[in-house]
Amino acid sequence: MKVLKFSIDGVDHIGLFLHLFDGVLLTSKLINTKYLDKFDCKIERINSELITPYFIEFEDKVFVSKRAPDDLINTLKKYREVVTLDTVSNLIGNLFLVGKNGILYSSAKKKDVTSLVKYLELPAKRLRSEYNLGAVVKIYKDRAMASQLLPDKQLDIIKECLGIKNFDIGSVNFGSPYMRYGIEINKDYLIVGERTTGHELVRIEEFFTQ
Repeated sequence: MKVLKFSIDGVDHIGLFLHLFDGVLLTSKLINTKYLDKFDCKIERINSELITPYFIEFEDKVFVSKRAPDDLINTLKKYREVVTLDTVSNLIGNLFLVGKNGILYSSAKKKDVTSLVKYLELPAKRLRSEYNLGAVVKIYKDRAMASQLLPDKQLDIIKECLGIKNFDIGSVNFGSPYMRYGIEINKDYLIVGERTTGHELVRIEEFFTQ
């Protein structure tokens, strides 16, 4: 696995602008090609400023709002089964955390919660948090790492919701809680933001590559 650290035009939350699936990198067309020279894989450039916040990955599907950019939805369909939902918010991947046992959110429209509950047939629970829960947990395969800034009680609820045994806490980008946007990973690459410390990177790499 190749490990990379970089920022995109000074932004360390690299997951905002790109996303890794196995064998392909999805990236915004606004990203300078100099950042893409590091990757020896298929690259899909999408006419959208943001990438990862638009969708939720759960099991073998990707959930996206019908209000998300058409180009992104059509590209996602090449690599995953895509479920489009009728939601008010288009950045549902930022708002919701979905696991085997439920749906968690800190702030969301009632219609959006109802739409997810109806399709997934899972209970939804609101956690009072200053963070959007979809942004502070990084899930890869059967592992999840949540921000260490979340209270222990909320971490217990998140672990239960996800139904994942391999669960840990950490940080990225020199203490940032935004794990999902500071870490991108597939079978070939582990990418973290430029400000990620050596200690943070070791913890992330050891956890996700065990």
